[in-house]
Amino acid sequence: MKNGKRPQRKKWIALGVAAAVIIVGCVAYSVMKINKNTLDLKKDAVVTIAQADMTAVFSAPATVESGNQGVFDILDGTLVKQVNVRVGDSVKKGDVLATFNASSLNGMLEQKRKDFDSAKKAYQDYLKSMAEAPKREASLKARIAELEDSIAEMQKKNIDNAQNPAEKENAQLKQLKNSIAMLLGNTTLANNVVNTVFRENGSIAQTMKVFQDLLSGSFFTGTGNLAEMLGSISSLTNPELMSSSLELIQLKVQESMIGLQSGTSLESLYKTLSDSAEKAYAQAQETVKTLKSGWVAQYDGIIRDVNVEDGEVYQSAQTKNSVASNINVTSLLASLSAGQADISTLLSGLFSNTVSGMTVEYYPFTASFLLGKYDISKISLDQKVRVTSITGEKFDGVVTYISPVAKEGSEINISSLLGSGGTAKGVEARITIPQPDKSITIGLDVDVEIDLETRRDVLQAPVESIRYDEEAKQSYVMIYNEKSRTIHKQYVEMGLFDGTNYEITKGLAAGDRIMRAPQPTWADGQRVRLG
Repeated sequence: MKNGKRPQRKKWIALGVAAAVIIVGCVAYSVMKINKNTLDLKKDAVVTIAQADMTAVFSAPATVESGNQGVFDILDGTLVKQVNVRVGDSVKKGDVLATFNASSLNGMLEQKRKDFDSAKKAYQDYLKSMAEAPKREASLKARIAELEDSIAEMQKKNIDNAQNPAEKENAQLKQLKNSIAMLLGNTTLANNVVNTVFRENGSIAQTMKVFQDLLSGSFFTGTGNLAEMLGSISSLTNPELMSSSLELIQLKVQESMIGLQSGTSLESLYKTLSDSAEKAYAQAQETVKTLKSGWVAQYDGIIRDVNVEDGEVYQSAQTKNSVASNINVTSLLASLSAGQADISTLLSGLFSNTVSGMTVEYYPFTASFLLGKYDISKISLDQKVRVTSITGEKFDGVVTYISPVAKEGSEINISSLLGSGGTAKGVEARITIPQPDKSITIGLDVDVEIDLETRRDVLQAPVESIRYDEEAKQSYVMIYNEKSRTIHKQYVEMGLFDGTNYEITKGLAAGDRIMRAPQPTWADGQRVRLG
């Protein structure tokens, strides 16, 4: 009997062990499943909704710009004695930036004065000449008419007025005849004059020079006279006819020159030349005066660039590369006297021999940014501004400009984005930063904050606790249920934004607990274990 009971007992023990294993496995599976769906978070992952006063803050990046730039000019030949600053140095009003020995510039200054005197006299002489032009022109017209009648009479008596016996006529001679015909207004007279000269004189080049000088007007600016020109043409059959013909050409040229020089454009060029020479002289005087006294900072600021060195005799890059223009006042006056009026493009570069030796960016700086359409009415001129540099330094600022016209832009600040749904078009605004330092760099951004509306005792939620449901097109938070230790989605509506928190106008109550920074992967109803 004993032997029969022992196997049965072992059977029951085996079944019991198997059942225990199954139970333990089920429990372990359940525990693992619960742990898998539970969020293990720290206690500060949950924040309690409370009431407090709130001030809405406009915030945006703003690009720093130069407000006032000091440029110190230097002239070729200046001896640099000492340079006291480097690029990036901060300077105070009254600081001596550099000193010079400018005594070598006295000769240059005297030449500038002479250039101005010459240009001014030329302009005054032109005005006087133009005032007398009508009287001279009337006298010329009378003499021209007298010569034309006299020449016509002599041509009738002169048997030598036949055509040039030469069978061939070169292109240059034809062009000369055409030019004289246009000037005299008489083709027959032009042909007769030219043919007679070339028939009586074998030197074509010499005779051509006579006509070219007459037609170009160089006869009036040179030292020659009509008698000398006629003397170069020997053995003339009828010197009286030739003399009258050449005199007629001369008078016609004079008449044409009076018409050319009486134009308002030429008067403008003479005046421009005079004004430019005066400006160049005044600028040189001021530059030399500044160099002799040294460069001194006019305001607080920062050094932008330095192009001079201790002990050097300054030479511009243009001088070093020998790219100097040979245009001067004398050559320009000669061009004007010869009737070459197309010289206005030369005037701009005539007096540009001063270059920047040092540049200082004076304070205050400015910074510009865009206002969205919902922010324009909230910000006004003279409003106080908080400015934060890239290093975290804080500065005071003030709104000094708001454009009346909107423009396209790329910067969208967070308050405009959430308040208006986002926009890439806005109104340009500008602030002034009276006392910046090296941490604020021209061309880079600073952060701008402006206090707007203030409300008392409003519900607030951290900005990082707000999420947006794309499907529902609503903002939401994840509420924490302390009893069930689960989280649930709660849609909310918002009001003011102070840069850190949003005002909650609907969806929450004081004392509600929400997740500080919910993640997109968290599910509605998910368990949370706070450690």
